[in-house]
Amino acid sequence: MPGMVILASLGSPTQWFILAVIVLIVFGARRLPEIARNLGKSLGILRKAKREFEEELLKAQQPEAFSRPDASPSPEAEAQAAAPHPEKDDSTARQ
Repeated sequence: MPGMVILASLGSPTQWFILAVIVLIVFGARRLPEIARNLGKSLGILRKAKREFEEELLKAQQPEAFSRPDASPSPEAEAQAAAPHPEKDDSTARQ
């Protein structure tokens, strides 16, 4: 749906029709599928690169918090370490 909002804010349907006719005249009907396919591939490559960049950025930030000697572990890590583990707790298995 966000794409439709963007398209709606860019102009009226008449303007889009005129633009489509101009593109059809400039590129021709035979080249339009090829252009659309290449555009789709390019967008896919950009999305993949963005996702990989974000993952690398997160990976680079995570070890940084524990590599500094003055850094303390996060509250979530402390709570997880303090919580009893059912597979390690023999007292519940004996009852």
